[in-house]
Amino acid sequence: MKKYDPRVTPRQIKEHEFPQDRDPTEKLQFLLRYAILAPSSHNTQPWKFSVGKDEIQVFIDRTRWLKVADPDLREQHISVGCALENLLIAAEHFGYGHQVTYFPKPANEELVATVKLKPQGQPTPFRDPALFEAILNRRTNRKVYDERPIPQGDLQHLQNCCVEGDIWLHMTDDLETKRKADELIIRGDAIQFSDPAFREELGYWIGQGLLSAPWLMSKMAQLTVTYMNLSKGQAKKDSEVLMSAPILAAISSEVNDRESQVKVGQVFERVCLAATIRGIRVHPMSQILEIPELKAEVSKLIPKPDVFPQHTFRLGYIEQEKEHTPRRPLEEVLV
Repeated sequence: MKKYDPRVTPRQIKEHEFPQDRDPTEKLQFLLRYAILAPSSHNTQPWKFSVGKDEIQVFIDRTRWLKVADPDLREQHISVGCALENLLIAAEHFGYGHQVTYFPKPANEELVATVKLKPQGQPTPFRDPALFEAILNRRTNRKVYDERPIPQGDLQHLQNCCVEGDIWLHMTDDLETKRKADELIIRGDAIQFSDPAFREELGYWIGQGLLSAPWLMSKMAQLTVTYMNLSKGQAKKDSEVLMSAPILAAISSEVNDRESQVKVGQVFERVCLAATIRGIRVHPMSQILEIPELKAEVSKLIPKPDVFPQHTFRLGYIEQEKEHTPRRPLEEVLV
């Protein structure tokens, strides 16, 4: 039996291995192998799943909560929304219809969604079948991007990923908006990295090896981040990568609640997969939303009034990252 490699093994999924003639529960578990490949805040993978014969329950895993960086659990719910979207895309690919009920038990805040699944179902018209293939290839790319603009037709494809009536996707190439966002990033980095609790939390997760760095580099980075204020260096790096991007994007909601945040995650994952198909790289840059005093200023950069910015990211072109970030085995997230 091959040793489990968290960067490789989770993506060695063979479509033809779908257990067509096996127990219904095994079939649904197979779908979750795609769900766990979703992006998440600092790659914390804050999700759990319970599988029945015809439904999957999706839970938030609060043991993986970034209490300093994400005190209101916004990013954690967005992350779970990304995993939910991968699940629905995989379900449609293998012929399942689905019905999602968000937060079906108000008393249980950790139960994010119940997904009822029915064989021989109809696919949704807004989920491009090609999104399924992109799940295995999607990567977050934190590099400096090329100056090449993104064609309007490709941007329209990304815009079409946002179909929820109460969720809004805004993309801009406006230089002044980028400069204002850059100023907020610099201020945000200074605030966060001057906080020892933030550095300790970030250092812990880096030390877990959940990013793409090898174990020794992760441990060295953990010590560096935890005990040194790196705000100036981080701000310079973030400024460079932000200003290099031809497009900055934000996903906002009309209501600031948990269901909206989960739906924001679903839209973001659709955008990521549609971008992957077109060779466009994606990099979340939501640290400016992690700081309460900066949130109101982010809202001013969005040309739609009375919405709540939930997620910000950049889009552009550069060579693909060679490695994927690690993933936990499916068995670890089943309850």
